[in-house]
Formats: sequence, C-alpha cells, structure tokens
Amino acid sequence: MDIQPLWQAVVNHPMGGWRRVAEPALPALDPAKRLLWCGIGGSMLPSETLIRAFGNDRAFSNWVPLASPEPAPEFRLQAGDQLVLASKSGKTLELWTWVARLRALPGYAELAPPVLITQDDANPLATWGRANGCRILPIPVEVGGRFSAFTPIGTLPLAWMGRDAAAFLQGGREVMAQVEAGAGPWHDRIVATVDLLLDAHQQGVTEWVLMPYAMRLDNLSAWWVQLVAESLGKVAKDGTRKGFTPIRAVGPVDQHSQLQRWMAGPRNLGVILMTVEGASAPEKLDPPPGSPYPGLAALQGGEILRAQAEGTAGALEAAGVPLLRWSLPSLSEREVGAFMMAWQAIIGILGFALDLDPFDQPEVEDGKKRTFKRLGLS
Repeated sequence: MDIQPLWQAVVNHPMGGWRRVAEPALPALDPAKRLLWCGIGGSMLPSETLIRAFGNDRAFSNWVPLASPEPAPEFRLQAGDQLVLASKSGKTLELWTWVARLRALPGYAELAPPVLITQDDANPLATWGRANGCRILPIPVEVGGRFSAFTPIGTLPLAWMGRDAAAFLQGGREVMAQVEAGAGPWHDRIVATVDLLLDAHQQGVTEWVLMPYAMRLDNLSAWWVQLVAESLGKVAKDGTRKGFTPIRAVGPVDQHSQLQRWMAGPRNLGVILMTVEGASAPEKLDPPPGSPYPGLAALQGGEILRAQAEGTAGALEAAGVPLLRWSLPSLSEREVGAFMMAWQAIIGILGFALDLDPFDQPEVEDGKKRTFKRLGLS
C-alpha cells in the first residue's frame, strides 16, 4: 500500500501536530519526594506507561497517580510533595475534583505551586495557574490528549526518575523521519501493519489484542487501548459504524486467562504479540525435591518467558488466529518511544483508510455533557 496520500491527510489535519517532537525545558523534580500526578486518560496513561517500564522501587513508591474522583479518605499530604496537574483542555472534571480535594487537606498551603501541563491559553487551568504562580508546561493546541506522549506528559516522569527523556523523544523522531521520507525499516513496518490490519478487517477481524511478554509493559497495553478505541471506533462519513476493539493483555498472565477465548472463540480477533530481545540478568534457579520440573536448575527466567511467548505464538498460528509479531531490541527509552510513535502513525493512517476522523471523539464529549448536566455543572 502507498500510505502517502493517507499520511498527507494526517499532516493536513488540525490535530496532526504530534508529529513534531519538541524538547521543552523541564523543572527539576526531586526523585526522593512523592510526585502527585493529577490527570486521567491521555494525561495519565502515557505517564504510567513510562513509570512502569523504567521505574525502580523508589519511583514506584513515590509515584502517586490521582485520577478517579471517588472519595479518598486515607489520602494524606506529606511535606515536600510535588504536585503536577495535567489536562490538555484544562477542564477535566476529575482533575478539578482533585484540586478541590487537595486544597481542603492540611498541608496544602505549604506545598510548592503545582506544575501544570496544559494548553498555554485562556483555559481554566492555565488561567488559575498563572494567577497562582504555577509553571506551565504547554501541550500544543494541535496535539490531542491521547497523542500527548511526546509532550511533558511523557518526558516529565522520565526526567523525574533520572531516565533518558531525550532518547525517548529521539525514538519518536526517527520514526517520523522515515514516515516523512517514505522509506526505512520503521516506514516499512508501519505499512505492513496497516496492510495486515486492513486486510483482516475486510475478513471480519475487528478485535485486536496487544500482548507484551514483559510485565513492565503492562501499562503500555492500557495506553494502546485508549489510542485505538478513541481513534478508530467511529461512525464513518457514509453513516456506517466502523473500527477496532482493542483488548489489553500481558504475557504470560493472559495466556492463562484469555488465550482460550482467542483460539476457540469467534474468529473476529487477532493478536499482536510483543517481545523484548536481549539477555536478562543472570540468576540461579534451585527447584526443590519433588518439583515437577527439576530441569529448571539449568534454565533462566528469561528463557522460560521467551519459550512461553513462542509457544503462545505457535498455538495461535496453528489455530488460524491472525498474528502480528512485534519485537523490541531492548527495553530502552528509545525503543519504547519509537514503538509509541509508530502506533500513533498507524492509528492516524488507519483512521483515514477507514473513512474516519481519527482525532476526534464526539461520543465521549456527549457523555461529558450529560455528566455535567446531572451534576448541575453545565
């Protein structure tokens, strides 16, 4: 397939600005202090993806996501807490619920002003932030929330952990350079993926699973689910309902919990099986007497994981389930950045191939309006 006409539609769209990867200056946050991250959807999922992929025990302990508006009776502020408020539009109900909750807690007045990640315009969050001495890290107007991984939504958590945010951005730039040039391994992989998904769609395959065989990439599947679901589940211009249903999975957990359905259920589903290459840290396995697998003593956990991935792939292929293999050379900021940017490009191209606008979400907006009306906030 020649993707260039479809890609040109992405380039010309008012919300196609995520293709341009900037490197804004970021505030220095203390990794030894808690980072309270207030956001939801595209203002949280990329951040959590990168925390899970590259964090250590300290980061996992100090990362505090604040998303759902439900009551949090046990939550307490601590001295030195660092607060980030992330909302593309600056109007997110869940975020403003948490702002109101935090302001009512003892110790809020002693905290440093929050860092805001939002459009730098006259939206309510930016306006409030400027009036209260907050630093604003801008999300460009032409970048939608679910396409915001390459803004401070993604880079600030990496910088806070001391990880290589520049390499993450570079991975995205490399993908974009090849797509724009119409040549290169990333371009070719994107074309092959679009071709496979469209061909399978014509055969009635409308559900796809992303299954990374790496527990650190569990949240990558959650990010991918929003990207696919909000971009490709639409009423097309001709009035027909089109799209893909994304399913979150992680190996080897879901080879036990979901594989049966994928292999023996309705043939409307395909699997994207993702592995990470490279040697894992050496370890010693010492199976006890009576273990059904005494041969474990000669193996490594990484070997077992790779064998499980190959076993699952073989079983899916034997059952006739459409399978797309995706391998990262390493679990690095650059490779994860390239993967995320490649899928943003794939989704944009697929949307226009299906005669959809991949950058809007009208039904989501309708649900928000109904919520506000029920609360008397409209």
